[in-house]
Amino acid sequence: MLLFKGEQASGDLAYAREIMTRFLPRAWRRPVADHEIEPVLRVIQTELGHGQSFHEALRVGLAAVLTSPKFLYLAEPSSAAASQADQLDGYETASRLSYFLWSSLPDEELFRAAAEGELADPAQRARQVERMLSDPRIDRFVDSFARQWLRTDSFLTFTPDQNIYKNYDDALADAVVKEPLEFFRTILQEDLSVRNFLDSDFVVINERLAQHYGIPGVEGEHFRPVAVPPDSPRGGLLAMAGVHQAGSDGNRTKPVSRAVYIREVLFNNPPDPPPPNAGEVEPNIKGERLTVRERLLQHQQIPACAACHRSLDPYGLALENFNVTGEWRERQDGEDFRGRNRPSLVVGGRLPNGREFESFVQFRQLLLEQQDRFRRCLAEKLLLYALGRPLEPGDDLTIRQAVEDMRAGDDTFRSLLISLVTSKAFVSK
Repeated sequence: MLLFKGEQASGDLAYAREIMTRFLPRAWRRPVADHEIEPVLRVIQTELGHGQSFHEALRVGLAAVLTSPKFLYLAEPSSAAASQADQLDGYETASRLSYFLWSSLPDEELFRAAAEGELADPAQRARQVERMLSDPRIDRFVDSFARQWLRTDSFLTFTPDQNIYKNYDDALADAVVKEPLEFFRTILQEDLSVRNFLDSDFVVINERLAQHYGIPGVEGEHFRPVAVPPDSPRGGLLAMAGVHQAGSDGNRTKPVSRAVYIREVLFNNPPDPPPPNAGEVEPNIKGERLTVRERLLQHQQIPACAACHRSLDPYGLALENFNVTGEWRERQDGEDFRGRNRPSLVVGGRLPNGREFESFVQFRQLLLEQQDRFRRCLAEKLLLYALGRPLEPGDDLTIRQAVEDMRAGDDTFRSLLISLVTSKAFVSK
């Protein structure tokens, strides 16, 4: 409580000093010296001198604290000695931990551990991770890291054309964004393998998504794990409707966009940017009825586009059984494809490593064969998120160790988080 003496306490500068002595270490996430309090007190004193009430003067002082770079940023000490040190101190480590996992300032336990020097010990940092994972505030990690990694903000960029996709509604739009986040939350909370993102025997859905996916027996708006029926193509990230909607323009699927998503999200391997004026795969012109695949293969004949597209397109074409809304289809739909004579879809291809597939199910199995690439991708993205800076060549040892620790720890997020938090990189500036 800020006004810890109650509303009736005498409002003078001495009381303001007591308030700030208690408040500043919390706001700035470290011990605060007396000389750092003085500028705030001078602000309050000036306001009192201008005839403001104690509460109004205190409000201005609090505004000064909360707009200070020491509150807004995770600042490092500016002294010459501190700037030469490459290790975080206990309070800086506590802040890195709390903003990494809770997106907020440290709690009392982290402040205590920092004060007692415990956070220099990797084993103590691992213990804190275990504690923090069991706290409800870990939901902020899901809502922040998972949202960024899985790019759920992009899922609704284009709204499906409701003249074509008549079953699409607001409830489905809401559900397709939540699905991957709830899937992530389940894997984290249940300590399941992250390989489930590549393929899984369960989905995390609500009634609206169950209807969309043709999975019976699911009622209510809340999300829960549901076993995938034997005849269903669902399971894993790439069978989620939001991914397919993001890789579409509301009218037709866009395999290149879907391929870029796979390369970036699952393997941290974005393709090179297209050459200038490369253009996009064009819609069908009047009188033509070429499938998206056929038009994409034509696009590959452009010499400037061929090399990149041949290593990229198979990832996107493997998802062609999913239409703009993520419904499973055997024949082309969207655009002007209607009626019984719609062309059948062909989804086979050859990955850059030479492995061939003839169906989405086979493609998904081939991705599982590249699980070390996926482990490394996830370790890279999580370390970047934790440190708040681009990765450097010196981080490679940390990444390789994290991959080993994941493999040895059943590929859980817990094993990855503990590996990164106990690394030297995590406590380095």
